[in-house]
Amino acid sequence: MTSSTEISQTIFDDVKAVVVATLGIEDQAANLGAETGLYGNLPELNSLAVVKLVVALQKRFGIEIELGEIFCDVFYTLGGLAAFVESKVH
Repeated sequence: MTSSTEISQTIFDDVKAVVVATLGIEDQAANLGAETGLYGNLPELNSLAVVKLVVALQKRFGIEIELGEIFCDVFYTLGGLAAFVESKVH
């Protein structure tokens, strides 16, 4: 997996599963990798979907995501989102 930061495969896979389920993009799951663009690239990921995704990630990982931590760069790529989640878990 290529990514700017090394992330655990398990966390990446779990974040990917949450993204796929929350956005209802099961048909695209096989094509999603660490470098896959999210916000601005997936039409399913609009501002309301970001809120739903944040809530789903908080529930799945038992983390707290503050409003001030939600920036476009966090949702730029799937790998970036996974790295952000991993930073909150550890």
